[in-house]
Amino acid sequence: TLHRLPEMAHGVVLASITTLLHRLPPRDYVSAHSFLLQIGDKLDIQRLREQLTRANYHSVSQVMEAGEFAVRGGIVDVFPTGTHQPYRLDLFGDQVESIREFDVATQRSRESIHAIRLLPAREYPLTEESIQRFRQAFRARFEGDPQKVSLYRDISKGIASSGAEYYLPLFFSGLAT
Repeated sequence: TLHRLPEMAHGVVLASITTLLHRLPPRDYVSAHSFLLQIGDKLDIQRLREQLTRANYHSVSQVMEAGEFAVRGGIVDVFPTGTHQPYRLDLFGDQVESIREFDVATQRSRESIHAIRLLPAREYPLTEESIQRFRQAFRARFEGDPQKVSLYRDISKGIASSGAEYYLPLFFSGLAT
């Protein structure tokens, strides 16, 4: 919805007042870290790895949860945030031959689909620049030794810590509504 909302020409979005008051990552962050994969696309595996890493996906040997991806030869598994299942891309050379949903438990492919849209894995970036911004803003807003706060230590190490999304203003110069 966040990705599609700016492009909507008509329609209605129902949301609670609490949701409407919640601050969100800037639109340009979401747009810059989103991309579409379709059957027939030419795909550079190394470039895809870099895109997924910049979008906060973690490279793993076997995809088990949202925000992970795995590359094994001509197969790319990715579990986008906000979806109920991961997807398997089968490549023929450098071309996407098929995209299928698959079961995490059995690793078996299921329904075939034409395209998937990948959004950032998290609401905040973990680049060197954003980590530095977070650290400076944290120290400016909170008293005491920040090294005693596990969230501060995790983010400083580039670890996506649980609950960090509540500190979005520390990652960005401005947020969206």
